[in-house]
Amino acid sequence: MPGAEHGGRQLFAGIDEVEARVSEAEVSEPRALSLKLGYLGIPPIFQGFHDYVESLGARIVFNEVAREFSMPFDTDDLVEQYALYTYPYDIFARIADIKREVDRRGLVGLIHYTQSFCFRQIQDLILRKSIDLPILTLEGDTPMNLDARTKVRIESFVEMLS
Repeated sequence: MPGAEHGGRQLFAGIDEVEARVSEAEVSEPRALSLKLGYLGIPPIFQGFHDYVESLGARIVFNEVAREFSMPFDTDDLVEQYALYTYPYDIFARIADIKREVDRRGLVGLIHYTQSFCFRQIQDLILRKSIDLPILTLEGDTPMNLDARTKVRIESFVEMLS
């Protein structure tokens, strides 16, 4: 089954391409990482975000909400699977989950994305007081390329952590 297209770009691959990439990954050497970062909040609407972070020698190894949407929890009950989903609940359930993943993955910093004028900006203050790691907060409201200001902020954050 071929992937869907949008604006001339293929959005997802067919099963053959996925299987080929999995086979390739199974035999490739792991990439050396200098800095392991976590990403909190909704998936970034900045185009090229992950590529830019990696160009600076860092890598996002924990994507909070993307991980949540994948429902990675081992359970036989669909209701329990949804109950283990922390993002839609209060900030303190999220913080407990984030702290576990920070420790498990050895993260050295977090990037928190919030939408402009969203109540989750208030949660940013609670995250900063509850998690003992440097946190860079990025804000946006529409899909766009990374602007120069945001690039400088990310670069400064990565340099500070190095």
